Amino acid sequence: MAASSGVTLGYGTRVRIGRGTSPVEWTIIKGAEEVQFPDQTPTDVDVTWLESPGATEESIRGLKTVATFTLPLQYAPGGDTDILLSDLEQQGSDEDILLEITPSGGATHTWVAYVNTYRMTSATAKDKKMAEAVFKVKAKVSVSPPAAPANETLPAISGTARVGQVLTAWPGIWNPTGDLAYQWQVNSGGWTNIAGATGQTYTPIAGQVGNPLRVIVTATNGTGSTSVTSAPTANVVAA
Repeated sequence: MAASSGVTLGYGTRVRIGRGTSPVEWTIIKGAEEVQFPDQTPTDVDVTWLESPGATEESIRGLKTVATFTLPLQYAPGGDTDILLSDLEQQGSDEDILLEITPSGGATHTWVAYVNTYRMTSATAKDKKMAEAVFKVKAKVSVSPPAAPANETLPAISGTARVGQVLTAWPGIWNPTGDLAYQWQVNSGGWTNIAGATGQTYTPIAGQVGNPLRVIVTATNGTGSTSVTSAPTANVVAA
């Protein structure tokens, strides 16, 4: 059941880097386990003067700050992410990049930044190696509306196609994702929807013996909907 607030898991959030301010190629930052937006809260500028009203201090909003943005991530020496961040650290403030963060199901936010430091932070015998990339974020340049859901890995069905045995649909991998809906179908001379079979699980019935089943998964967000279809099961067999 979906949360009443509409909140979803952070799983599927994507962080990418493009070199330069008009990149043609983007690199997904692999191994990031958590992320937050850079904090560029402006500083207040004191404008109190000798006759400030009500004997009260006054201030105006100042400029946005250059944010220090720290990204912890898994350390995989020699991988695409490691090579890119190592090179960008060498370049430092001499090379601007675009830092892009897309929360799962949300809009894409992009900042101009540079890599200040990149280093391994942990290597222990019983745990994964970790690293830390520290960016200096200079300006937010765009917020793009979320794209319609896109499927990266097709859905699949687990279980045995046997009368009375539960089949379960795995929804596949989506990025961006959305609210998921299911529609089971049977092929008895052509694929047709099974009335009321709109859950993630389905139990075959006797009338479907000798026919395969499949499931259509539809993901919907504020931009649109996308539907994909699983591979069919084997023909349903009797109990």
